[in-house]
This record gives sequence, C-alpha cells and structure tokens, in this order.
Amino acid sequence: MINGMYLSTMGALVQTGRHATISNNLANSNTTGFKPDWSMFQAVPTENEWHPERRFLWDKILMNTGGGVWNDATVTNLTPGPMQFTGNTFDIAIHDEPGSGKSGFFTVQSDAGDAYFSRDGHFVPDQNGVLRNTNGDRLLDVAGGQVAISPPEGTTVHIRDDGMIEYQALGGETVLGQQIAVLRTADYREMKKVGDSRFIPRDAVMEPWQNGIKSLYLEESATNPVDEMTNMIEAARIYDTNMRFLSIQDETLGQTVRRVGARSQA
Repeated sequence: MINGMYLSTMGALVQTGRHATISNNLANSNTTGFKPDWSMFQAVPTENEWHPERRFLWDKILMNTGGGVWNDATVTNLTPGPMQFTGNTFDIAIHDEPGSGKSGFFTVQSDAGDAYFSRDGHFVPDQNGVLRNTNGDRLLDVAGGQVAISPPEGTTVHIRDDGMIEYQALGGETVLGQQIAVLRTADYREMKKVGDSRFIPRDAVMEPWQNGIKSLYLEESATNPVDEMTNMIEAARIYDTNMRFLSIQDETLGQTVRRVGARSQA
C-alpha cells in the first residue's frame, strides 16, 4: 500500500513536469523560430533489477514490483517550422536540407560577447547598420565578425541563398558584401536551450553550411497548438487519476490503522 502511494505520487509529479513543458510550448506558439520540447519518461527498474542478490527472490509478485516512471530528460524537437513570406529583406529563414537529419543555425553574439546559435531570423539594422535580432544579438558572418549593412549610394540590398549579401545598382552592377554564417548539426540532443530562442552546443559537432537561406521569409514556431492542447488534456487527466489513487490509498491506509488500533485496545 505504501509502495502504491509512492507510485501515484511519482506519476503525478511526472505529469506536473510534462504539463510545464507543454505550457511553455503553447506560450511560444507565435515565437519566430521556436522549437518545442518533449518530456521523455523512463521506467524505474523493478526491485529485483535494483538488488537481484537480495531482494524478494522467494516471491514472484514482490520480485517484479516496479517503481513507476520518472522524467528522464527534456529533448528539443528541431523539426523546421512553416515558412511565412514577409517581404522584408532582413527577415531570413533557414531551409534545412531534406533527408539530411541536420538542422542549421544562425550564429549570433550578445553585446557582452557571448556567442549563441539561433533559428530566429528576424533581423533589423541598428543605427550603425549592424543586423540584430529581437534579443539585440548581433548576426555574425563567416569570418566571425558582425554583419553590418552599408549599401553604396543608389543600390538595393539582396541576400542570396548562400547567405552572401549583394548590393545591386539600377544598371545591373553588383557589389558583394559579407556572407552570413550558418552552421548545422545532427546532434540535436546536444543543442541546449538557454532561453530567448538561443542555443549552445554542448558536445554537438557543428559544420558550416552555406545553403538554404531564404530571404524575405521567416520560420514560424514549430509548435503545433492542436497537438499540444491534446497532450495537455492527457497530462491533466493522468495527473487527476494519480491523485485519486493517492487519495484512495491514503483513506484505505487510515482505515487500516484505525482498525488495528481498535483491535489492540479490545
């Protein structure tokens, strides 16, 4: 009975953590370039698996008593979000190579000098022409320098699919500027979220990939609100079920204690 209370409590705690993850996904359903998280569960080994040398070797039921589940990890789903045409030259999306299993990232840098990776491609030139995202982070080029827009007089700005910035004159002449850096990786489990659509690669192997840049587009959030609402309802129901089981077991245990106490006084 006590073991059952532990299992119900653990089940409720697991769903509480899952609910928080789902809530964060839903809250960012309109965040540019956002990648949703998944809560991964792990079954707790049985008592016999924990201590095969001494636990319950004489009773098959106790030998196979499980320990419920726990939150094993929270994994980010790097599946690309839908592309939205904006017509803004400095709205840039990354179109990942189909079938490669790899996800590309912009390289950005905060004013404090910290480097991050991001899928947020909404950039705006500041007063010095430096392209910055919604966090104020500077976009970096392939040489590691900040990308600054400095169009010669009488030219318009275009960004090619390889990230090269072009300044085109009315007569057809083209002046090349900087090349936006994009790095990609297949080690999605090693890309750690640090907030504000930023990632840092723990042990991920990053490789340059100067293809698939789409100017005039933004990558929308990869969150599917319908799926997340379904998951939230499921998590709430499982939580309620575990709490009901916990209440029933607590009441049963209380009745047992009262009956034992009454018999001992008789």
